[in-house]
Amino acid sequence: MTLVAQLAVNGAPFLIGDVLLSSETRTGLKVRLPLVGDINQILADNGLPFEIEFAQKINVFDGRIAVAWSGSSIQAKRALGVLANISSRQKLTVDDILVELKAIDQTKIDKLQLIGVLLEGVSGTTCNTGLFLLRASPENIPNFGTGCVGGSGRERFLQILQSGSWLTQANATEYHVAHGILGALTNEEYRTGNTIANRWGGGFEALTFSSTSGYFEKVGDILHTFWEVEENSEDAIRLFPFFYKTTYWRDALVLRTASFEPLNSGELRLKTNDITVIPPLLKGINEYDVAELGHVDFTYRAVCCHVLINKPSNRDCMFLVDQRESGQDVIFQVDQGSGHLHISNYLPNIIKMELSSRK
Repeated sequence: MTLVAQLAVNGAPFLIGDVLLSSETRTGLKVRLPLVGDINQILADNGLPFEIEFAQKINVFDGRIAVAWSGSSIQAKRALGVLANISSRQKLTVDDILVELKAIDQTKIDKLQLIGVLLEGVSGTTCNTGLFLLRASPENIPNFGTGCVGGSGRERFLQILQSGSWLTQANATEYHVAHGILGALTNEEYRTGNTIANRWGGGFEALTFSSTSGYFEKVGDILHTFWEVEENSEDAIRLFPFFYKTTYWRDALVLRTASFEPLNSGELRLKTNDITVIPPLLKGINEYDVAELGHVDFTYRAVCCHVLINKPSNRDCMFLVDQRESGQDVIFQVDQGSGHLHISNYLPNIIKMELSSRK
């Protein structure tokens, strides 16, 4: 159970995937999910008969093969191992990839779905790509053309896609769209919690073509901030004491989280300060020494504001993404046991403007 998707944005290939891996048995595995804490304990307390861990659903080989998978992780490792072995082959074609996949004993990958993209050529800032599929079918996705979506999160993801104006912003790039969709998916998890119950979510990744490097790359350095406001109130917007950032290190997804409480002195005391490393599927966590990671700060390429709106009879949660190329409107520095926070007026002001536009 998962979410994987392939889209095209401005002609550039685009993959989306979650990181949730569910198991039908309970082994007491402890997994800290950003936003909620020990998720497996929460699942057990609510009588849900499964536990989860993390796995990258989007994997990249040699910068030119990008593939999203859904289904059995054991079968995915078998198929992805084949793709890794041929990724550096000269003049590789989609037909070559399909031949290699068909050469695998099909009973060993009968519970596997693949959505893959091959980088066939680069000309300046544009690329030519080919699509290869295993047990997945292309479909027309309004506003995005032909794409593929799979997993238990499929229906909700398609609804989210149609609820946003992803491509209407002037000069919107594939990175702008990625930041918006990743923010929307995280907001869905924060707002409803239904993603985990339906066995998808836990964190999200996006991949596209980088005109700078000339290869496929993951989209990282996104900071999530959380706010609260009373509907139709002039009270100040309140910031929840929690920060969540996604970045990458040696192809591993890094989830950086920290929470704090204010002290009378005006400083912040850290309550939690965590780093979760999620390696590519073909690598083990033992291949990563977090001590070598060094300091992971909270600087960002885009900041997503999740705003909890308290209403007289219920609650709602909206989000907006600021991705100006210059300026850091949130500066959060973490020392050993304390933190230092500076937030410009810009973010609260654009939140107020968005709230006003919804009235």
